[in-house]
Amino acid sequence: MTLHEIANKILQMNKIGITFHVSPDGDAAGSVLSLCQALRKIGKEAYMISKDAISYNLSFLPFSNMLNGECVKPKDGTDCVIILDCGNKERISAELDNFKGTVINIDHHMSNDLYGDFNYVDVNAAATAEIIYELINILNAPMDSDIARCLYTSLVTDTGSFRHSNATTTTHIIASELLKFNISHSDIHSNIFDNKPYEKLKLTGYVLSNTELMFDGKLAVMEISKDILNKLNMILDDSSDIISQGLQIRGVEGSVLFREVDGGVKVSLRSKKYLNVNKVASVFGGGGHVRASGITMKDISLEEAKKLVLNQIKEEI
Repeated sequence: MTLHEIANKILQMNKIGITFHVSPDGDAAGSVLSLCQALRKIGKEAYMISKDAISYNLSFLPFSNMLNGECVKPKDGTDCVIILDCGNKERISAELDNFKGTVINIDHHMSNDLYGDFNYVDVNAAATAEIIYELINILNAPMDSDIARCLYTSLVTDTGSFRHSNATTTTHIIASELLKFNISHSDIHSNIFDNKPYEKLKLTGYVLSNTELMFDGKLAVMEISKDILNKLNMILDDSSDIISQGLQIRGVEGSVLFREVDGGVKVSLRSKKYLNVNKVASVFGGGGHVRASGITMKDISLEEAKKLVLNQIKEEI
């Protein structure tokens, strides 16, 4: 299905819920916020669904206060739910078991399960926001500074401030078009990256000081236990900035972070040039991108998760 066909399906709907993946990052939040505003501009009764509250460093985004974890399922009379930036049904941040309307799935992850009634997945897009930018134009929804700020934030976060290999000429062209709406890229960067609680910096220091190098120094291995989070009296909503620091070590090709959560372990994987972390993640039911992927491992200890995943990485690295 083409994006124009997706747009035509959306135009046939009136009341539309929009959601994303659990623990939404900048791309998920920015994409949902921008599409919701755009649909309202063309007369749709659009609203956002989320079981998660938005993280503190994204709270500067327009209308982000509406992503507060209170609307967790489609409202009565909803014609359609659009799910953005979510590769599989289990990770949707909404309760959709009893929803009988249309589900539209828009994403850029190669591991997407195509779970929607209608699916559009562009694995060449650096961020789902690239797709949403194009969709907004197809829908003839007027762009403004609020929408531009949300989309630019998505691009910045999913490309690592445009330094990752997924950033293309298209990414930079879209970014330049968004900057025409008088948004401050400096303020956006500051809100995202220079806005950490003191406890987060202490946690980062702890994790880095206990990082191990494996496989001839090619892999940085990090972990965060529930004990250390309790000790620092903090709730960790995003660890992407911590794991990315593992890639800053000279000679390292990949970085893996094991985080103990209620009911299991979350695993984040990143790589530089040749390690396909999506291939590693897919073995355990996870997925994402070639250079950035994640896994949720249920009913398993931290040590057991490390043993399984590290053995798989050893085969790939």
